[in-house]
Amino acid sequence: MSRKTRRHATAAFATVATLAAALTACSSVNSTSPSAAGGTPASPSQVTVGNSGPMSALISMDQVCGDKPVKVGLVDGLGTNAWSKIVRAEVEDEVKKCPAITSFDYVAGRGDLQATLAGITSLTTKGVNILLVIPDAGPGPSHLAAMRAATKAGTTVVPIAADPTGSAGSDFLDYVDWDPAYMGETWAKWMIDRLGTKGGNIVMLGGPAGNAVSAGEMEGVKKALAAAPQVKLLNEDPVTTNWDPAMAQQAMSGLLAKYPQIDGVISDYGATTSGVTRAFAGAGRPLVPIASTDDNELSCGFDALKKANPDYELATVSSRTWVGRIGLRKAVAALNGKPDAEPSLVQLGLYEDSTGSSDGAVAPSKACKPGLPNGTPPSSQLTDAQLGSLLSS
Repeated sequence: MSRKTRRHATAAFATVATLAAALTACSSVNSTSPSAAGGTPASPSQVTVGNSGPMSALISMDQVCGDKPVKVGLVDGLGTNAWSKIVRAEVEDEVKKCPAITSFDYVAGRGDLQATLAGITSLTTKGVNILLVIPDAGPGPSHLAAMRAATKAGTTVVPIAADPTGSAGSDFLDYVDWDPAYMGETWAKWMIDRLGTKGGNIVMLGGPAGNAVSAGEMEGVKKALAAAPQVKLLNEDPVTTNWDPAMAQQAMSGLLAKYPQIDGVISDYGATTSGVTRAFAGAGRPLVPIASTDDNELSCGFDALKKANPDYELATVSSRTWVGRIGLRKAVAALNGKPDAEPSLVQLGLYEDSTGSSDGAVAPSKACKPGLPNGTPPSSQLTDAQLGSLLSS
């Protein structure tokens, strides 16, 4: 381990220790039991944790909302891109569906682990009853001690959209997300079908280095490819892009310079995939099949790119900006002693498939929302009017 790495590790450990001490000290200020927080303790059978299932198993807020006051907070380890902005808006929209929720607080960590941990502490100290956390300011486990401390202080903690590891039901109520490994398998199986028996070389682009989301997806990709030796994955780990289009373009340009043959690309964030397509154009190479998450620029621009690139195909899954809604409902149910058996890990099918070969998937032209800006995920549960207002501000 380098001196720089040791310094960062020591600083992070010291921060977590300080935060845990602060939460212990403030536990008399922040009501610590679910009953004191405005609900009754849920029995283990009331809120199902750690389960997988389809979108069809989701419920509505009115099924779990009670009548005792609840304060909600959201800490996003990144909070700087369009995805984060929409996730926050979706949670706020779900908050409005439960009149018992009296306040909503938000902290963006901006990719800084210590700032993210401090946000967890500050909202717990402030007395939120429910705390949603997107633990992606670093490797998932680096957020775990702070979340454990918040749970110990009596806050109902639900990590969403990135796996912190740990144990649902003790370290936090539940971890809610899409199923990352299932997602990786879905993308890879579509890619295997596109490349056929001839096969070819593919690459996978992820987000920040070491993030749990991309790592989980990569596990699924490799599992699917194990049954298709004709398809070769050129990178062992997801290529780092920080989920930034400019960085994705630079990374893809480097891959194109390094590898004379790339036959398919998996990119785990649609808004950065526009950088991938620009890198191919810059290198003077035709586009290949791409699997990603939904993004309005990809949807609306597909037909024009397809005309100039006959081998280009596009498959996307929902960007799951709505995942915080599920986490919020599970936490509200727990505080109110009501049942909630929604899936913790949602297994998504393809949202778009330009080849028309996937049941339930739409063509990119059908997903396209012409009046909304690039970066908009068409699968968002916000209305077009809400998205337009949000992304124009």
